[in-house]
Amino acid sequence: MDRDTIGILGGMGPEATAGLFSRIIKNTRADQDQDHVPVLIYNNPKIPDRSAYILGNGPDPVPALKEGSLFLQQAGVCCILWPCNTAHYFYEEVSRHLTVPVLHMIRETAACARKKYPSTTVFGLLATLGTYKTGIYVKIFKSEGLTLVLPGEKNRQLAMESIYGDKGIKAGFTKEPLQQLKDPVEELKRKESEVLIAGCTELSLVLTPETTGLPVIDPMTCLARAAVRKAGYPLNG
Repeated sequence: MDRDTIGILGGMGPEATAGLFSRIIKNTRADQDQDHVPVLIYNNPKIPDRSAYILGNGPDPVPALKEGSLFLQQAGVCCILWPCNTAHYFYEEVSRHLTVPVLHMIRETAACARKKYPSTTVFGLLATLGTYKTGIYVKIFKSEGLTLVLPGEKNRQLAMESIYGDKGIKAGFTKEPLQQLKDPVEELKRKESEVLIAGCTELSLVLTPETTGLPVIDPMTCLARAAVRKAGYPLNG
């Protein structure tokens, strides 16, 4: 199998981009530097906010998603990764302009859920308001025969605040966001969630089995492992 370069369209947000790169490194079986996958990161934090656009409060991110993805394609990558769950709402609109595949993080997450937790019947989703509004997670999980439950409106707002607030994850905080996520997590437990989905890349940075009391699926790890396979490199574990 040919070995190739992975492309990451970063900046959505920058810390999530770094987290995805770190997961690619950790999930590659390597004994020395030269065993790792070449990765090209185009970090563009000027891409308009995806949730804001979906909620009618901001500019269209599609031109920037397209421009950045074409830049990576022209650089010769074998696949493109978007470290943003909500951005996948625009997947079809952007990917039809490309000849290089954008690996679909939410589809990879559903595949991970099915493989890792085959006997689980109910998954709980924590995400942005934009992702909830699109219904993209529910649709893809349903196509895999998996059930997702969502928090109510109040706790969706709390999850959003944990990401975008003055002391949110995007602002570099971790302790305060975890406090805000407490009630949303408890609601999903009451709704019989057996496993949580960290359906925003920022949430992937703070949600763990230790902080939630439930197993947590990290979509960035699912995406990283799919990319390592795509590039033709052996997985670690």
